[in-house]
Amino acid sequence: MSLAAVAIATFFVLVVLPRATLPMADGDAWWHIHAGEEILASGRVPDTNTWTIAAAGEPWTSQDWLSNVLMAALFNAGEWGVAWLSLTFALVVVAAFALLWRAAGTRGAGWLGRLLWLTFGLVVAGPIIGIRVQTIDLLMTAATVWILWAHVADPRPWRPFLLVPVAIAWVNLHAGWVMLFLLGGAVIVGELVDRWRRPDLLHPPMPPASVGWLGGALAASVAALALNPNGLAIYAYPFATASIAAHRDFLVEWSPPDPTRFEGQMAIAFLLLAILPTILLCWRRMRSADLLWLVGLSVLAIGAVRFALFLGPVGAAIAAVHLGPVIARTSIGRGLLPIVDRWQSPPRTSAQRTVNGVLLVLVLVIGGGLAVARAAPGTQAPAIAQSVPIDAAAWVEENAPDTRIFNTYSWGGYLARRLPDAKVYIDGRSDIYGNDPIQRFAATWNVTSDPADLLDAEAIDLVLVRPTAPLTAWLQDRPEWRSTHRDEQSAIWVRSGD
Repeated sequence: MSLAAVAIATFFVLVVLPRATLPMADGDAWWHIHAGEEILASGRVPDTNTWTIAAAGEPWTSQDWLSNVLMAALFNAGEWGVAWLSLTFALVVVAAFALLWRAAGTRGAGWLGRLLWLTFGLVVAGPIIGIRVQTIDLLMTAATVWILWAHVADPRPWRPFLLVPVAIAWVNLHAGWVMLFLLGGAVIVGELVDRWRRPDLLHPPMPPASVGWLGGALAASVAALALNPNGLAIYAYPFATASIAAHRDFLVEWSPPDPTRFEGQMAIAFLLLAILPTILLCWRRMRSADLLWLVGLSVLAIGAVRFALFLGPVGAAIAAVHLGPVIARTSIGRGLLPIVDRWQSPPRTSAQRTVNGVLLVLVLVIGGGLAVARAAPGTQAPAIAQSVPIDAAAWVEENAPDTRIFNTYSWGGYLARRLPDAKVYIDGRSDIYGNDPIQRFAATWNVTSDPADLLDAEAIDLVLVRPTAPLTAWLQDRPEWRSTHRDEQSAIWVRSGD
């Protein structure tokens, strides 16, 4: 085993795996688990919102039902259920980067370039990954990239039809399946443009027949999307969700990159240090499809930081393919070449093989140990306690278990699961509410409208929010509301006389 192989193993086991092993600190995880538990208990996928006051009785397109079932099964698998959940999502990220590693290799990227650029891509995507179904979108996107690039490098009639099972799995796991068609469509357009305007590329465009096979595979994938419990409603779902303007006004992940936040800084840095140099230095030899991918993913990430999840890893793979060789031709790259050659050469002696084997074992033990330690229930408990109002929920459970609650947005899933006899106002399923209910919630939360209008109209008995929420100052000045519980994380107000 060469030192290069040890370095590659280090990247996946000691870098990607521990970085992707995160605690269940995302509030949306709770409503996903709650939904999965409901499916497992009832044997059917829900189609109506019955949990929350906002949009009560409205249709619910449960587009991530299979992810919810898997999350619920893992979470409820004993004392270490939360650890299995964390480790499973970490392995999803590892698998995604392994597919991108393989995909970039089919396009001729060297191992060191892939290691360095994909590390950068991991840093960019890091704030977005975690125990959240969007992480599964990264895996599906990586599988799509691998299939498409394998077809570009070695066109075969059957190869693009591997996208069909990807589409079937994706449409039942999450609504990010639109990415499959954006990427595949860009390849078709790019290959046609290259054949028409750029026949002198370093690697010639695909033959027309190969482009046709890809077109047929994408058409078959469109039809295969109907294989889901929601039926034809799934086709309109992503577009209806993306059109909710309140997402950009109220939810950070739907907002443009914020230079004052880490995720925004990383997205901007990646655009400046990876995407722009790749386009400016490599566009003449780059396939048009790769250029379309870079521009399209950049536009998405500039519009909403959540798309850094795709821009980072996929953009890093493209940079490894195109910008890597450019850097290799510089004086720095030429200076590194002897080291790269020496590292990828097989060991010549048994002593070298032994040392490399010991290094590999150490990498596996340390990386696996770090991941397990980060996922352990005892390690996760403080992070979970900081993300959801455990003590406040216990107070409600004991004193007002069947109340109607106006709650912090990200706590709705946890409260709905913890307090089955209560009604929370809203949870993280923004898609079922639409623009107006979210804006009405935000206006009440921020006291930009009279909170009494919503609290009275919806017969809210109890308000459970962060102590720093603007609404708490309004409640403090209202005699009909009294404070009954407060800790560092949450505050409870109930109507006087309840």
